[in-house]
Amino acid sequence: MGLYNYSHPPEWLARNWLFRKLFLIRKLYLSKRKFSHYSQFAEDISIGRHFPKGYKGVFVDVGCFHPIKYNNTYKLYRRGWRGVNIDIDPIKIEGFDMARPGDVNIAAAVSKAKGKLDYWTNGFYSLTVTLDEDFAQRREGYQKRTVQADRLDNLLQRTPYAEQPIDFLTVDAEGHDLEVLQSLDFDTYAPRLIAVELHETTFDEVKQAPLYQFLESKNYVLANWVGLTLLLRRRKDDVLVEKTN
Repeated sequence: MGLYNYSHPPEWLARNWLFRKLFLIRKLYLSKRKFSHYSQFAEDISIGRHFPKGYKGVFVDVGCFHPIKYNNTYKLYRRGWRGVNIDIDPIKIEGFDMARPGDVNIAAAVSKAKGKLDYWTNGFYSLTVTLDEDFAQRREGYQKRTVQADRLDNLLQRTPYAEQPIDFLTVDAEGHDLEVLQSLDFDTYAPRLIAVELHETTFDEVKQAPLYQFLESKNYVLANWVGLTLLLRRRKDDVLVEKTN
């Protein structure tokens, strides 16, 4: 049993209200965490430097996973930012409702079309959730689930942030990041800064990636590369980079 992957409990237990609340209290507040940063590779330190001190913006986090740990927006949340968190796994959104009540938290998959999607998970509050059936079948312990899917701009339309520009968009959709980005109306929401993951090891490889080329076509330029995460900002924006935060 890893830090984030838990074997599936019996279905009757997984649906039990008290079990879910006690599990989330332990998960959110009683496990170890770092306080210097909350992102996996300290991306939040670089993210914060792209906005003025004291600025309180709007973020959207697709594939949000955990409200505090390995999270690119929690540091911003503590500074007064608010926004929308979306995850395919309902138990994770329950955790956000507990720890981040100031945000809008949505259990859904993000896709280019509206409808129901099958996904596979290898444990309760699993780190590895996939929409790839072949990936799941090659490994043990995965169970099939069904989730409602919709375009990102449709999901945002049903929140208080409808048609409001996004200051920071972070996407971690386990290989479906490009589809998430393609489901957003960039003319309306126009994120100032975007965080996405790529596993390429050289910049030449990054430049050939369809995801990077898509964002480049939307007039975004690479601003930082931290761990697996690329930070891209709109080319026309004069984003203030703080020397200290």
